[in-house]
Amino acid sequence: MDAQELFVRAREDLSDVEEQIRHHPWLAELEAGRVPAAALRAFAGEQLAIIPSDLRSFETLAQRFTDEPAHGYLEGMAAGERTALQALERFATAAGLGDSQRQDYEPIPGCQAYPSFVARLARDGTPAEVAGAFLVNLDAWGGCCARMAAALPTSYGFAEADCAFFAHFAGPTTELKRASVEVLDAGLTHGVTPAAVAQAARLLQAYELLYWDSLPRAIS
Repeated sequence: MDAQELFVRAREDLSDVEEQIRHHPWLAELEAGRVPAAALRAFAGEQLAIIPSDLRSFETLAQRFTDEPAHGYLEGMAAGERTALQALERFATAAGLGDSQRQDYEPIPGCQAYPSFVARLARDGTPAEVAGAFLVNLDAWGGCCARMAAALPTSYGFAEADCAFFAHFAGPTTELKRASVEVLDAGLTHGVTPAAVAQAARLLQAYELLYWDSLPRAIS
C-alpha cells in the first residue's frame, strides 16, 4: 500500500467523523450569530493553549528527525504554527481576551485532548504517523476555519485582519499535502505500518471532534 492509497482509505474510514466536524452545531450557531462573545473568548483561550503546545511538538519532532523529507516537513509545520500564533494574538485581542483574562483562563479538558495527543506523537511517534494523521485532519480543520473566517466579520463585526488566524488554516494546502504524502511514503518504505498511521489518524480526528463538542455554546 502506498501513501496515497493509505490516505484515501483512512479518510474513507473516518468520513463519518469528518462529516460531524464539518457540520458541527457550534459552527452553525456561530454562523447564525448565536454564539455569545464569552464563548468566542473561550475559543481564543483554548487556541492560546493549543497552538504553543503544537509548536513545541513540531519543534521536538524536527529535533528528533533530521533526515529528509521528514525534517523539512516538520520544520514547515512548526513555521506554520508560529504564523498562526501571531495571527491568534490579534484574534484573541479582538475577541476581548486581554492579558488578565488570559492569565485567569481555565482550559477545557475536552478541548485540550487534541494537543496532548500531538505531544504524545512528538515524544513517541514517527514522521509518517504525524504526516498521515494531519493529512487526514487537514481538510476538516481547514473547512471549519473557512466557515469561521466568513462568519466572524458578517455575524460579529470582526475586521478581516482579526480573522487572519482562520484564513491561515483555510488557505491553499496543495504543497502541504504533497509534502505529507512524501513523508508518509518514506515512512512506509522504511517499515512504518499502515495500521500505525491509520490509528494516529483515527485518534487525531476523534480528538478534533471532541474539541468542537467541548466548546461552550453559551456562557452561564
